[in-house]
Amino acid sequence: MAEIIMGIDHGNGNMKGVHVNFPCGLVRYTSKPGRFMNEDILEYNGVYYTLSETRMPFKADKTVDEDYFILTLFSLALEAKERGITLSGKDIVLGVGLPPADFGQQAPGFKKYFTEHSKHGISFRFNGKPVNCYLKDVLISPQNFAAVMCYKASLFRQYRTVNCIDIGDGTVDLLVIRKGQPDLSVRVSDRSGMAILRSEISNSIQQNYGIHLESSDVEQVLMQEATILDEEVVREIQKMAGDWMQRIINKLHAYVPDFRTNPAVFLGGGSLLLKQQIERSSDFKYIEFIEDIRANAVGYEKMTALHIQKRQGV
Repeated sequence: MAEIIMGIDHGNGNMKGVHVNFPCGLVRYTSKPGRFMNEDILEYNGVYYTLSETRMPFKADKTVDEDYFILTLFSLALEAKERGITLSGKDIVLGVGLPPADFGQQAPGFKKYFTEHSKHGISFRFNGKPVNCYLKDVLISPQNFAAVMCYKASLFRQYRTVNCIDIGDGTVDLLVIRKGQPDLSVRVSDRSGMAILRSEISNSIQQNYGIHLESSDVEQVLMQEATILDEEVVREIQKMAGDWMQRIINKLHAYVPDFRTNPAVFLGGGSLLLKQQIERSSDFKYIEFIEDIRANAVGYEKMTALHIQKRQGV
């Protein structure tokens, strides 16, 4: 069988592939739903699914139910569509990742999660068309490390220590890389991601201004995009974002006392939303951003490809 490597980032807010990015939200149907405006419909084991903009609740362990496997099937189908390839009849090698703090404990179970769901092969229907393939292997990399090694490798040749901060929807992850290798004594995953900030902002604006903000409204302001909100509300949102960012930095200082002594690399969707707050912070002297929100997925796929090459002696 032909072999296809797929890097997938199982985020708390969004699923990412090398070419795709969509919210971690599912709607289930016991009978086939009508297709609306080219909506993607996936059928698996007699149940139908569509994607939703409403994200699932945070899951510290993504193997507790079938949700993330279904989201993985969506990722495979959509990624194959973007690449112009067919999955049926192919061997799939998954490149996935876990936060550094969870890597050692959860990696075996995360791999088993995919292999158990696929032990009889992967079979589903996507927009009415059957897909039948085989999961050949699952390789798990530390989140952040894979992305930074692919996008900012030059920093490791120049500096002994690099601090990597990934601000996601569910967590803020810190990984310290020394001499090109993760420092296993500093692995932090704080459950204070962007979902918390959006909720705090929405509640405060509702209470003080009587305005109900959706997540997209908050993100629109943080990205400095056009808005019809009053300037006073915009300033309050920006202020709360700055205060929240400072709280995060203060927490991380428990693990890295001073971020001004070494470069800091920021990645994740939250880092892009909070870019101006990060750049204004006096707690950092040298900052670089990884602007590609799919960076972890890209990193997982490249590291998986390298691992296979080494295994085959290429």
